[in-house]
Order: sequence, then C-alpha cells, then structure tokens
Amino acid sequence: MRDHSKNRLALITGRYAARQQEKLEGDRQAFDDAFRAARDAVIRPVLEEIAAELRSAGHAPRVACDEAPETPSIELLLGIRGVNAAPRGDLIAFSVIQRRAAPEILAYLVVRPPPMDLLRFASAAEISAYQVEQLVVDAIEHIFACRSI
Repeated sequence: MRDHSKNRLALITGRYAARQQEKLEGDRQAFDDAFRAARDAVIRPVLEEIAAELRSAGHAPRVACDEAPETPSIELLLGIRGVNAAPRGDLIAFSVIQRRAAPEILAYLVVRPPPMDLLRFASAAEISAYQVEQLVVDAIEHIFACRSI
C-alpha cells in the first residue's frame, strides 16, 4: 500500500477513534459550549452579514439566539417583505439536538411546507464560515422560491 493511502487511513481511523471517545465521554455541556463558541465566532457573523444584505433589499431579517425549540441555537428569521409568515416560519437555524447517543448540530430551514433538515455536524469544529454562508444562501433561495409561488 502506498504511504499516501496509509497516512489517509491513519487520519480517518484517528478521527473516528476521537469521535467515538467523545461519544463515550458524553459531555453535553462541553458540546454545547463548543457550539456556542462556533455560533459566536463563525455562524453569527455570517448570518449578520446576510441579514444586512436582506435589509438593503427591503426585508426585515432578525438573528436570534436560543429562541428555537431546542437550544443552544441561532436562527436567521428572514422577515420577507410582503409576506405574513407564521411566527416560526421563513427561517434558517442551527441547533444542538440529541436524537442519538451523542448530540449533533442540525442546520435546518422552516418554510411553508414543513421544516427541512439541511445538514448535521458531529462537532462544532467542523463548521466553517464558508459552509454556513453557502448553506444559508441556498436556504434563502429555497424559501424565496417557495414564497414566489
């Protein structure tokens, strides 16, 4: 086997072992704290920048922390001009959920029709500003398309 492949396998198995150890440790408080740090340093600045762009187009977006059904969380409520959205509608959110043994970070959108999961992160360290920006802009496009019908 080539050294490159051996190195990749070592990296893959090392990451897997680290993730399994995290799951065994089950430190939900540390997971939530890591998400809050990523929320403040990575996600919120991207959402605020996108909200500013939407405001300049005449909409009334709002960024909200810990208002989602599951927390910690952060949401971009779009406030689309001319639309009377439901109180929990037309939004993109990132929230810590626990549906399995280990918590995850779920990115999802809420639009008419019902909510749609977008992406799950096993760790806050996986979240990059580039991913957040792409995911949120794609979700905004979907919501606006749904509202245009």
